Amino acid sequence: MKNTFKTLIYAFMAVAAAGCAKTVQPGVNDANKRFLDAWLSVNHPDVEPSGLGIYVLEETEGTGAAVEKDGFAIVNYTIRDLDGNISSYTGKETAKQLGKYDTTFYYGPKVWTTTDETIQAGVSDAIVGMKAGGHKKVIIPGWLLSYKVYDSAEDYLNPPKDKKKKDEDNTTVTYDHAIYDIEVVDFAENVYEWEVRNIGDYLAAEPSLGLSVADSLQYGFYYRQLTAPTDTTSFPKDTTIYINYTGKLLSGLVFDTTDERTAKDNGIYSSSKEYKPVSVSWGESYSDIKMGSSSIIGGFGLTLWQMRAFEKGVGIFYSPLGYSYSGSGSSIPGYAPLIFEIEIVKKP
Repeated sequence: MKNTFKTLIYAFMAVAAAGCAKTVQPGVNDANKRFLDAWLSVNHPDVEPSGLGIYVLEETEGTGAAVEKDGFAIVNYTIRDLDGNISSYTGKETAKQLGKYDTTFYYGPKVWTTTDETIQAGVSDAIVGMKAGGHKKVIIPGWLLSYKVYDSAEDYLNPPKDKKKKDEDNTTVTYDHAIYDIEVVDFAENVYEWEVRNIGDYLAAEPSLGLSVADSLQYGFYYRQLTAPTDTTSFPKDTTIYINYTGKLLSGLVFDTTDERTAKDNGIYSSSKEYKPVSVSWGESYSDIKMGSSSIIGGFGLTLWQMRAFEKGVGIFYSPLGYSYSGSGSSIPGYAPLIFEIEIVKKP
């Protein structure tokens, strides 16, 4: 009887202890990690994690400027899922292989900022330290495709609770694992200086313009008269003039024009667009000039501001006078200098 009672006490204590024990909650990315580990064991059994937990599959050392934090990396890339499906890319040949090539699209290097929270943690981990001319193929786990910044690799895998929201669980958005194929083309501490250098290279390759990087009318803006005006008098405010224009990138990609022949020659013709001179309303300054009822980008306005009656000229300017970091549509990337050839013509 005594032994039976003692057994019951021990059993009760065991149950009580179990009831008081802290329940171990699974991490938010535990299942994701098990899947990735299983996939790696089959496809890349010898690869080891590095840095925050990325997996480098291939790497070729570059010889140019090294990518640093808080700067601008100029890169070509292809992004795939673990099944090999391509989700994003910069190469023209890749577009052709996928049957998605479009003459109106820009294909070429893109600018990535390397400042924390402007780039995914795993991507930053992969490219910081790479040198221009270098290449890296890397698997980035989904939990490292977050823009949040944590103190350790473990915090990315299982993010800590938000100290400002103590009652909330440590949840996070889960992204799919990805394979990044990255080529670093260049690195710049100051992206606008990099743009101006590119404009200088363009001017050096176009001696017929007779301009050099030192010939700017203001920082990042250049103008060359191609045909002299018939009258050098400035346009009064509220004057309406008519222009033809063609806009293109330094690479030569034409993204807009009022000339039908130019549109067809450059593969951007649209039957829904009417190709003819457009009206421009003059203002008190270049920033007040409007095309029809719409405002225009600063570099376009500055180009017009240099011009007089029936003049033809070309304006070249960096992205703060264009579409800045965001670019425009599929044909103008972020941080892209632009070229506009403009001719003032008679009213159609």
